[in-house]
Amino acid sequence: MHPAFYITHPVVIVSVLAAIGGRTKMSSPASPTSISISSSLCTTYISSLFAAIRHHDELADMSLLNLTHFIRRAHLLKDNILQPQPHTEPVTIAPEVIPPSITTFLSQSFNISVDAVDHLWEIMKDLVWTLPDAAEEQADEEASFKIHGHPLGLTVCVLYPPVKMCINPECTAWQLGSLLKKEEQQCVVVFTHASGAHPAWSIHLKFQACNTNYHHNYSVKNKTRTYYGGIPLHIQVTEHQFVELELAMQWIDLMQIAVSVTNCTCLYEIAQTHSSTERDESWQFLSSLTTWEVWDAFVIVSLLDHQQTRRGQLQVPHDGDQKDCYTAVMHACTEWIMTHGQEELPHACYGCMRAYTSPDGTLQSTEVIVTDGVTVGWPCCAIPWCKNPLTTNHHRYCLEHQNLKSVCAVEGCGQAVTSDPKTGKLLKACNDPVHVKMEAVNMESSRSGKSRTQHNKIARLDNAMEYMHDLINKVESIPLQDTDEWYEHEIATGAVRLVQASVTTSTGVSDLAPNEPSNHDNGVPACSGKDAPVKLKAVFRRQRMNNEQLIVWPCGIISG
Repeated sequence: MHPAFYITHPVVIVSVLAAIGGRTKMSSPASPTSISISSSLCTTYISSLFAAIRHHDELADMSLLNLTHFIRRAHLLKDNILQPQPHTEPVTIAPEVIPPSITTFLSQSFNISVDAVDHLWEIMKDLVWTLPDAAEEQADEEASFKIHGHPLGLTVCVLYPPVKMCINPECTAWQLGSLLKKEEQQCVVVFTHASGAHPAWSIHLKFQACNTNYHHNYSVKNKTRTYYGGIPLHIQVTEHQFVELELAMQWIDLMQIAVSVTNCTCLYEIAQTHSSTERDESWQFLSSLTTWEVWDAFVIVSLLDHQQTRRGQLQVPHDGDQKDCYTAVMHACTEWIMTHGQEELPHACYGCMRAYTSPDGTLQSTEVIVTDGVTVGWPCCAIPWCKNPLTTNHHRYCLEHQNLKSVCAVEGCGQAVTSDPKTGKLLKACNDPVHVKMEAVNMESSRSGKSRTQHNKIARLDNAMEYMHDLINKVESIPLQDTDEWYEHEIATGAVRLVQASVTTSTGVSDLAPNEPSNHDNGVPACSGKDAPVKLKAVFRRQRMNNEQLIVWPCGIISG
């Protein structure tokens, strides 16, 4: 039935009451108190409402949709209606007269006369006055679905694909215009901005002829995930988790003011503890949020926004790990931005440009940029000048140079690595006693106070997802190696010590005091002999890029 059908039968009024408030209470004309509507009273009350509306020429043509909107808007103005009334007017009973400003507002909103508004208020005032608030109605609906709907597989939120027919022009279903009826359901959790996590169902529609599976965000064909146009209101971040777009945009805004992904996760979990919505522990999936969902929401929304700007369509592989699906597209997006720039780049404002008149009378302009080396380098392959990315951040070598893991880490040594005789674990050094001592000194340095500081630095600089992955799966995270460090071998005593150059600030000034020693000897005293110790270098730890140079306009726009 068309949503704008007209009110010509009492059943319509019953539908209105059922749609607006399932357990609405009303004041009986014979009693000023608010009572629940019984079956017989409901029939009598509905009949009187129907008769009153039907006998008014202007209201008889009012659509059901406008009637429900009238009741809801009048209820939103309940306090405005009550405030100008005499102080003797009871708050539990709807007043007979509403203020002229509200009458005018309702008249103009629904394009009806003031007389029609007054007449409709006389008919619907009890319903308007006892209508539950939106929050109460939402809580009642959620409780009803939780108690009665979940056992039957019904939830408030059901995520269907936005298409009801196959959109492949070569498909017979598209040519015949037939609807997609083969479906698959799965339990999901939706993280919302205002009311926490909610259980929901995600429905997939499938057509066997063209072997295309339609999800809420995308379609899948030949192991390729093709997103629909635009940005959906619910973002699927994992197979069973969705994030509301408003919440994802809030996370992106927080990240722009230096709030970490971990803190975004913690803030959401704290907010859920203060939410009035009770978690359904009986649902198949837990409603706890992790950094993975926050990161994926950030990536997917950013890529969809980029494709929407370019009027393109996002396509990613549908097989493999979730974290690897968007890697190639992210690199392509970065390359496009590096090549074409962003729309803010060619801007000009008073914050970064000055226009002035030169001595010869011509109008000139000058722009200023600021460049700075910020320590935002990331782990890279241990082979110098190698530009290949690491598979994960706890690797020393890229995929091309992974075979070097079986070669001694000491520079100039090509022997195969040996294993620890006690634990059987493979070392990074060969069976040369000096090289084994070098790795032992490196391990001792990793357990020292300075190395713990480096480990904290890893947590800040590394990819947060990889860092959390290492903690959860107990993967050994190889510490970052200082770019200027070496090992000194005293031939006479056989001692080996690690020497690290002094740390300098961005201005090149040493952070150490003039008389402070610059080496970290791990408790081994420096040799006072005349023979200089042998200097050796090794790559036991991960290498890291030194820094990136940022070119920034004074107004804050990053130029490059």
